[in-house]
Amino acid sequence: MRANDFFRTVITGTGGWGEPLTASEFEMELVERLRKGPLEGTLDRDAAEGLSALVHSELEHCGTDSGQRLDDEEIAAAIRCLKAMLRRLGVAFNPPFRDFRGFHGYWSAQGMSGGGGWAARRGYLNTLFSPVWLALDELEAAEDEGIGFRGVDGAPKNIIFASTGFKPEIVMSQVIDGAIEIVEHEDNCLVYNRPLTESGLTWGQLVDWWRERNNMGEADDRTAARSLYERLKESLASDAERFVFHAFGSRYAGPNAMEEPALLPQVYLHFDPLTERQRRTLNKPRRLARERMDFLLLLPGGVRIVIEVDGKHHYGREVPPGSGNWEAAADLYSEMVAEDRALRLKGYEVFRFGGREILEAREDLTFIRRFFSDLEARYWPATRP
Repeated sequence: MRANDFFRTVITGTGGWGEPLTASEFEMELVERLRKGPLEGTLDRDAAEGLSALVHSELEHCGTDSGQRLDDEEIAAAIRCLKAMLRRLGVAFNPPFRDFRGFHGYWSAQGMSGGGGWAARRGYLNTLFSPVWLALDELEAAEDEGIGFRGVDGAPKNIIFASTGFKPEIVMSQVIDGAIEIVEHEDNCLVYNRPLTESGLTWGQLVDWWRERNNMGEADDRTAARSLYERLKESLASDAERFVFHAFGSRYAGPNAMEEPALLPQVYLHFDPLTERQRRTLNKPRRLARERMDFLLLLPGGVRIVIEVDGKHHYGREVPPGSGNWEAAADLYSEMVAEDRALRLKGYEVFRFGGREILEAREDLTFIRRFFSDLEARYWPATRP
């Protein structure tokens, strides 16, 4: 859906361009869905162009001739949605008001009332929106030229995560389409199979999927999100992993929780149909190392970030088993760094925490939160309202 088409969909519904806009014609549900994540078939950039034109026009009418067609609740929803979309695109937009009443209070406080005030208000709005439109134009030009951070090629079809027990047994039910079916131990993991958009996977999208999966249609976002959060926590294998998840999960309590990326625990990035025990029994070589990653973030632009929490077993062996005595294992370390190189060459970014550093800081997880803030500044929009 292109920008102008989206613009018409949001503001006119079934009405025409020349008719007054009524509350029933403002697509509030559409705007709220878009705030949580991109719509299938609609690029965020295109939707942002259309919605920014709508918000600018409505504010301009409010500040000049009182001819705006939305009410306070609707313009507030439109501004919230626009800010969320622009955050996903990395474009700064922080108007010092949230609705028409706030805009009126702002221009009054800034001396833009009285004779000629409408011209000052119009000029202010142009100053506010011009950088947004310029940034959107630059994004379009960068896409056309293929400029930007190179993420992972291809679109995910199945995300198997939050494993809590036995390895799932998988068959390919449609080889041509890459469709899979879990035939055993399905209750031990979650499978996200909705198409991903250019925004990656947001917490809001994951919560919506969870609500539908569990027939929680009447549950509000907070209730559904809490249920999902508790299920994800069940899959965490160590205290260190739980501290990392808790540190990131504090973002889900903020006002922009639904636009935050989803931190997926225990994710299968590779999958061998045989278990390690089966391979030993059949005397078959190990084909894939590190099938499952501790955490995965799916960010805009195909950026995928793997976060690993390294315990002793990543670089040492207990000799003899069960003795409590650990020895460094050069082969395990070599295997680990070789897998990191392979992932990076495929477009993944890999970051590691030492389990010990996390456990020693268990009373104050500031350094983990700071890491995620720095990661945000590098890979996804750091702008906050």
